[in-house]
Amino acid sequence: MSVHTEPPATPLLPLYVLGSRSPTWWGMIGLIAIEIVVFGGLIAMYFWLKLANPSWPPEGIAVKPLLLPTINTVILIASGVAMIVAKRAIVRGNQLVLKLGQVVALILGLVFFTLKIVEYSGYDYDWSTHAYGSITWTMTGFHAAHVISVVFKGIIVLLMSLRGMFRPDRHLAFEVSTLYWVFVVVIWLPLYFTMYISPRL
Repeated sequence: MSVHTEPPATPLLPLYVLGSRSPTWWGMIGLIAIEIVVFGGLIAMYFWLKLANPSWPPEGIAVKPLLLPTINTVILIASGVAMIVAKRAIVRGNQLVLKLGQVVALILGLVFFTLKIVEYSGYDYDWSTHAYGSITWTMTGFHAAHVISVVFKGIIVLLMSLRGMFRPDRHLAFEVSTLYWVFVVVIWLPLYFTMYISPRL
């Protein structure tokens, strides 16, 4: 009479993982790496054009004022801080701070975009006027498009939060959204230096 034996237990693959164990997280890292190359190319092009032109900005074009873009930079950094606070809140299970952090970040993101439009209205040239106009409009416009993109994504993630879809052990969508938001904040700093500080050096 044969004795029936159970096969050895095989550990199951995890159904839900966070951070660097998640393919979604690595997908976002890959996207960010590609975008860093694109932004780096734009910055390199700016300085190449600056070296190739004896007058930069061109004659008749004033150096961009610092006040409004500096205020806007502080606002954008604050939005990133709000997202980080919200991320830490969900890890601790604090749903209230999670939602408040997202709302603050979204408001600040919209303020940044609005002030950027105000700044654009003061330009007396466009992207087709000269090389300076082309590269500066491309750099700021490309970044502004990223800001409005993270705001739209942030609205979707906020709606998910309001539906109670995030928990300390289940918040991958919020994690990758925060990662991309912080990238959009950080990548603005070299753009700010390039367009607003370097012409004064």
